[in-house]
Amino acid sequence: MYILMAPLRGGKHFLLSAAVATALFSAPSAYSAAAPKVDSGQEIIVGTSAPGLAKFMGIRYAQAPTGDLRWKPPVPAIVASGTTDATKPGAGCPQGKSPWGTHSSNEDCLFLNVTVPTDGTGMKFWQRKPVMVFFHGGGFTGGSGDAYDADALAKENDVIVVTVNYRLGALGFFAHPALDAEDHVVANYGLLDQQQSLRWVRDNIAAFGGNPNNVTIFGESAGAIGIYTHIVSPMAAGLFQKAIIESGAPADEALQTAEDQGKTLAQKVGCPADASPAAAACLRKAHVDALVSAEATPIATIIDGKLLTGPIKDALKAGEYNRVPVINGTNHDEGNLIAGFMFDLSGAPLAAKEYNKALQSIGSFIPRVGFTDAAIPAIAKTYDPAKYKVPGLAAAQVITDGVIACPAYETNRIMAKYSPTFEYEMADTDARSIVAPPISFPYRAGHFSELQYLFDLSSITLKGTPDMTDAQKALGKQMRAYWANFARTGNPSGKDVPAWPRFEEVKAGPVQSLNKPQSRSVTNFATQHQCDFWESVERK
Repeated sequence: MYILMAPLRGGKHFLLSAAVATALFSAPSAYSAAAPKVDSGQEIIVGTSAPGLAKFMGIRYAQAPTGDLRWKPPVPAIVASGTTDATKPGAGCPQGKSPWGTHSSNEDCLFLNVTVPTDGTGMKFWQRKPVMVFFHGGGFTGGSGDAYDADALAKENDVIVVTVNYRLGALGFFAHPALDAEDHVVANYGLLDQQQSLRWVRDNIAAFGGNPNNVTIFGESAGAIGIYTHIVSPMAAGLFQKAIIESGAPADEALQTAEDQGKTLAQKVGCPADASPAAAACLRKAHVDALVSAEATPIATIIDGKLLTGPIKDALKAGEYNRVPVINGTNHDEGNLIAGFMFDLSGAPLAAKEYNKALQSIGSFIPRVGFTDAAIPAIAKTYDPAKYKVPGLAAAQVITDGVIACPAYETNRIMAKYSPTFEYEMADTDARSIVAPPISFPYRAGHFSELQYLFDLSSITLKGTPDMTDAQKALGKQMRAYWANFARTGNPSGKDVPAWPRFEEVKAGPVQSLNKPQSRSVTNFATQHQCDFWESVERK
């Protein structure tokens, strides 16, 4: 027997069994086997429950991109009447093993997860809750949505959180003359997946109690590059109302450049580099593991002419983008983790004699925010390794300031002309390193570190990592409140959190420093990260 809590928009309903009602209001913290059920109007979606939460995992939002659908835009899922099991995550998209995810060869991977807050005094699913859709990072080659446990974010702030799998690497970001000659949108297949997941949210989230007209997209690193792209993509217009960019850059590259990379990959797996149908057929028959092994995916989106019609920064400067409120922020020591992976964890700490060579690598790391070889002497003088404890720290600071922090600050100055913009810096330099072992210098508030304050990342946290301190837990709760306030109203400020002023193009910030014991507004961000110097550096 089921208790029908309330009819929802479009004749859809949320169904709750009497057993689940008891479990939701009195069960222990582990998810109960008793199952909440959502009637989508076509199928009954069965999830799991805990006090104050209902969770639905592994929901298919698009058909498996296999066979003839490999390197095609996603096709909406076929929904059959009956019951859908949403009690466990779907497969991650094909990828090698990384700190962000586990090896997978399964192309049937286009799934999402929905975490829904409930209320002990009544489900209140008719209240049209704000919806937050998260796109994970991982260099466009690794990760999956289920690693980002959103229970606290959803429960504390009464928001629905959706996490998404999307195609990665050679299956998700790939251009080749034979594929690009076909009659479909090309190259950015992973981003097309993300947009399809947003269409699923638009069409289905009301059945979970969400407001399809109040959707915030947010993402970190490669996920943040995707957010930049959706902000300027004409194909994403109307699919979201707010955006949060975490540690990303407005990075893109020309289709011809991507095609040249695709030709090289094709030859590695034994396929032609020409534009013939035979070349496309050969690629679609290539083994997925061979494609993953051969991939060299750029950390950038591809200017394909439809999803992305030109450079991201040009569209922002012209004001020709989806003008939604934006939070765009970075971490105080972004480059420390990245430099750790580039040097210490790839063989040995960076030696002083290799410093200029390292700067060449950093300069070509991310398109549009890299720098030319001609700029290296000035960078080496400004970031003289002799001034740092170890050369790796100098390289890390170049990445922090030149590749991530100052490009974000400059982009905010552009967007602030047209739409409400807020900037943060996660500045807890005691942040734990949860995905990498110790190296020759501290990680501090490195790349990826802010996510442990927003999500439970225990599934990818290294064993032996110390627990958060009480002060860090309090910072996490405050950050989750900021993110949810923004999702609800377009302004991160609210009760019980320090005021977060709007970023203004004509002033030195302000930037919200997220730190313990208390966050505060600062105006020295550009000075601290030497953004005047980076404004003079020739980019590539």
